[in-house]
Amino acid sequence: MKSTHSVLPIWLSLLLSIAFVGSGTAVLAFGYLTAQAVWNRPLNPLELAAAGVADVELELDQLAPPEVLLQDEIGPTPTLIPTSEFKTERTNILLMGIDRRPGQPFVSRTDSMMIVSIDPQNERISMLSLPRDLYVIIPGRGRDRINTAFVYGSAGNNPANGAALAMSTVEYNLGVHIDHYVLVDFAAFINGINALGGIDIYVPVTINDTMFPDMNYGYDPFYIEAGQRHMDGETALKYARTRYTDSDFGRAGRQQQILLAARQKALSLGVGEMIRRAPTIYRQVEQGVRTDLSLQELISLAQIAAEVPRESIQNEVLDQRYVSGHRTEQGASVQVMNNQAAAELIRRLFYE
Repeated sequence: MKSTHSVLPIWLSLLLSIAFVGSGTAVLAFGYLTAQAVWNRPLNPLELAAAGVADVELELDQLAPPEVLLQDEIGPTPTLIPTSEFKTERTNILLMGIDRRPGQPFVSRTDSMMIVSIDPQNERISMLSLPRDLYVIIPGRGRDRINTAFVYGSAGNNPANGAALAMSTVEYNLGVHIDHYVLVDFAAFINGINALGGIDIYVPVTINDTMFPDMNYGYDPFYIEAGQRHMDGETALKYARTRYTDSDFGRAGRQQQILLAARQKALSLGVGEMIRRAPTIYRQVEQGVRTDLSLQELISLAQIAAEVPRESIQNEVLDQRYVSGHRTEQGASVQVMNNQAAAELIRRLFYE
């Protein structure tokens, strides 16, 4: 496999694994973090929750015709692709940013959702951001916004069950099998960026968001001028969450921009420096991350991702090219998929 010495953070919650990238250094750096007894243990196991919350057979013949744009009276919105066709060696991860405020339990609506697919056989990585207002069938619950699936499944303050339902929802509606999940809250995002020393991002247009929400349901105005900017964790979070200049689609693009900027920063620091910072990174993000991946699996995925050249990383947003605005019978404004267009995008990202 071709090596490019690049390091790709799958999400800021995977900064831990980035710190260990590099042949021969992974195991050495890992030694101070955990003993052999927890090497293969998930950080937050699903505990077979998916089967318990799904309650729907994910059969393609249940789905609406792909050429039909979903309206409120029509069936669900999956694509042309059944999950049973997923037979490659890819690892698909559902990354979810949680709208969790200080002092709250680890259960809230998913502020962002992204599928990341690592394909070692073809040396490629695909990223697809999903709009939080995507109107879908939530197995066992009915039709609602996709960002509510995690909350519905987390009844009784059980994030693992919530993640299971979110995974099932993505599989059912997009036809993409999901192997693992990673949940990240605001604090882990901020602390992860700060542990890297901040990131550098080109801001295409000036943002002046006077209504940006603070952590206590008030307002914390956000202003940043266009141009090349260095951002700490708090600024990066605001940049990732603001919708003042555009929409959820633009916000999703900024979130991917942050991921790639974090990748570039890790690359510029080098493996040795990342290993030196590993204890700080681990301490800063461990309380704000939930995943069913073990530390060994995180490290392995990071090592694979490090071999993928930048030009082989595809990042897309399920935006206005693939969805259309719709108003439900209850008057809610949502997004529905154009199945035919979305199917082609999903096929290119996850099946070719």
